[in-house]
Amino acid sequence: MSVSREYEDLRGDGRIVLFLREGKKPKYYVRLKIPDSDKYKTISTKTSDRNEGFRISMDLYDEYYHKVKMGGSVVSRTYKDVFGEWSKNRSNSYKKNSTDRTIEYVGVYSVDYFGKMLIDKITSKDFHEYFDWRKVNYKKKVPSNETLNRERTSIQSLFKYCYQRGYITEPLSIPKLKTNGISRRPTFTMNEWKKITTGMRQWVEEGKPLGRWRERYITQQYVLIMSNCGVRVGEMRHVRWDDISSVQTDEGTQLVFRVSGKVGERDCVLNPSSDVYVKRLFDLRKEELGFDPPQNEYLFLSRRTNKPYTSFKTSFNGVLKYCGVPIEKNGMNRTIYSLRHFYGTQRLKGDMNPYHLSKQMGTSVEMIEKFYGHILTKDVIDSVRRSSNQSFSDKKKDTKYPFM
Repeated sequence: MSVSREYEDLRGDGRIVLFLREGKKPKYYVRLKIPDSDKYKTISTKTSDRNEGFRISMDLYDEYYHKVKMGGSVVSRTYKDVFGEWSKNRSNSYKKNSTDRTIEYVGVYSVDYFGKMLIDKITSKDFHEYFDWRKVNYKKKVPSNETLNRERTSIQSLFKYCYQRGYITEPLSIPKLKTNGISRRPTFTMNEWKKITTGMRQWVEEGKPLGRWRERYITQQYVLIMSNCGVRVGEMRHVRWDDISSVQTDEGTQLVFRVSGKVGERDCVLNPSSDVYVKRLFDLRKEELGFDPPQNEYLFLSRRTNKPYTSFKTSFNGVLKYCGVPIEKNGMNRTIYSLRHFYGTQRLKGDMNPYHLSKQMGTSVEMIEKFYGHILTKDVIDSVRRSSNQSFSDKKKDTKYPFM
């Protein structure tokens, strides 16, 4: 062992070097160099006793040696640093201008709680305390266990990334909170749906003297399209005109949306005759521009930002209020997502095969059975046509559309 007044090479090979850092409270530090790692690790032993520092240094070397051999890294990263790296990686691989809700779920609260903690020091047990903390730290209302479990799923993807990158040596399993069963976003009865579809016509018309006709007209088409295809809010937000195509069937033409979201890209078939709502948007935009809208333009375009509308929440709530349909039902608020659930419910009531519906909605058969198993349950286009009870007759025949 080579010894000097300030440094001690504890093994004689430069792998474990102990030294005293002077100050008001001198402490021994150790600099580690682990085989197969190109970086040094300097750590405080948190003691001023040389013998205790020696023991701690040897233990730390064994710990990091094992960690590197298991595929880990000598350099520990904080939760906040890893979140920044992970979110950037996800954003780069996600569809341009799309909003990744997974990043939002992780970033809103967990970074505040775990931010300064080293990612490889966080354990499953820490999440019991995190969930307790979340129940008293929220923006609007106390989060339910269902909400926290959705947050948990998103955080789990961050730790999966850490394991793949070698930041942690073992996958982390985050505990799942118990729930009272399936929590379904309330949807609409057929009577309520008739109130909405008929009431919206007058709601749009009354928007003219208020200078809100265009906004209400677009909201009307949005509600009708969302309820006739079952896509997610984020998926519809970034649909462009060149994402729309059509298929010819024995009974006519049906539109198909190519959407991109949490499960990648997929094609969604619109219910028969619902192409009229898409045509309305095309005609409106063509009238405004004086020519066909560019193929790379968003279907639901905000003229103010020249980007997709970020939310229809306020106008949708206005529709429900105007039509006399309660926003709250069974202790939960109806949201835009209620349109997706309305679609799924109506398709299954129309005897659509759960497998086809899972492909259409971008989810698993297991989730279909889980959320819609209470509904009695034949290829996607034919099944959609047979199951639809939201048909609309389009009398316009003379206009040519690029997606038809």
